[in-house]
Amino acid sequence: MASVSPSGNTFGVTVRQVSGTSSSGLGSAFNVGSQAPVTGTALSTPGELLTVDILVENDRGTANSVTASVSDQSGSGAFFGEGTLDWNDGESGGLWIQFTGFPPQGDGSTPTGSCEYSLITSGDVVGARVFTV
Repeated sequence: MASVSPSGNTFGVTVRQVSGTSSSGLGSAFNVGSQAPVTGTALSTPGELLTVDILVENDRGTANSVTASVSDQSGSGAFFGEGTLDWNDGESGGLWIQFTGFPPQGDGSTPTGSCEYSLITSGDVVGARVFTV
């Protein structure tokens, strides 16, 4: 069964499987491949705590694995989150992974408003959409 598994390397952020996003935006859409990883910056909505929701679509029905991660772009290394989205042979469709609970910035009180994200697949090209709240 297709699933999302948080990595044991995660610290300072919560990684979990969800069924959708509460974002009101359209998100940013990409094709992700083993030779074409995607990286970018996710920005929170002003006044909101940062939440990053990622939808990955494996439409080919072949076994595939996608690694999604978020990291602290400030250079202080305050957090790192990673999860793997897996499909077995014959499975297709979309899986959601969510990153929440980011720690405050270095001053201890200002909410984290952005992070770097990365997506890479070990198999066929997949479609992905990144949303922030």
